[in-house]
Amino acid sequence: MARPLKNPEEVAVIGAGFAGLSAARHAARLGRLVTLFESSGLYGGLVATVGEVDDLPFPGTWSGQDLAMHLLEQAQKVGVRLVDSAVARLDAGDRMSLIDAEGREYTPEAVIVATGGSLRKLGVPGEEEFLGRGVSRCATCDGGFYRGKHVAVIGGGDGAVHEALTLSKLAGQVTMVCRSPMRAKREHIDKLDARENVRFAWDSEVTAVQGDTKVTSLALRNVKTGAASSLDCDGVFPFIGIERSTAFQLDDPRIFTVGAARDGFGGTGIEAMAEGVSAAEAAHRLLLAGK
Repeated sequence: MARPLKNPEEVAVIGAGFAGLSAARHAARLGRLVTLFESSGLYGGLVATVGEVDDLPFPGTWSGQDLAMHLLEQAQKVGVRLVDSAVARLDAGDRMSLIDAEGREYTPEAVIVATGGSLRKLGVPGEEEFLGRGVSRCATCDGGFYRGKHVAVIGGGDGAVHEALTLSKLAGQVTMVCRSPMRAKREHIDKLDARENVRFAWDSEVTAVQGDTKVTSLALRNVKTGAASSLDCDGVFPFIGIERSTAFQLDDPRIFTVGAARDGFGGTGIEAMAEGVSAAEAAHRLLLAGK
């Protein structure tokens, strides 16, 4: 049997968030054979849950989910192979070896790690207990359950403000619980300030999520005075930042880490897409140099 002219998985991309999808699509457009691994089925990663993606370099208004599906379709059109499996192991020896969750082995020549991150947890009593019973991490997914009710959004960055803006269209009242002055973009803060059903609990942190069969209130502490208080609410949406995935963080010139999996990532969808494209270019140059 004749040997294939090219390695069928020249470039492996681990993770199909915005960075991974952009990397896979661009590498394939450069003529590389690309295999994209995604086990969760959530194409677009955390940004796919955003109601409207900002700062896109093209016209129109896009939800995170719509943009993720567009990137996925574009990747498939240029021949990206999808593998619906997690990556169990990546070994960076003389010949790289990637093993998926089903035990299948792949031998990529370059790997782009786009494993993203997860929403940082509050780490307080009741948070895990009431997950799915008042604690949610996706306003787009769960906002409809809180029509006319009172919800709290924890955080002051762009992600928290996006959650609050989405919820303010559905909930009767939204309270932003902020430890410090808001860090979100000015235009987002101005939009939020214009919503009549949004109020703020400043200099406050959550010390416990409380309830019986579901969330009924939050225990708060003023970070300046130490004073304790309680906030009655039906739901809580923590959005206090992202913890990067540390999977496959190997020091090897054939491995490129992008997006939320990388230290210092800026956090926007357009940055994730740009980093994916840059990594695809770097992987392409690496393979050219190896010939």
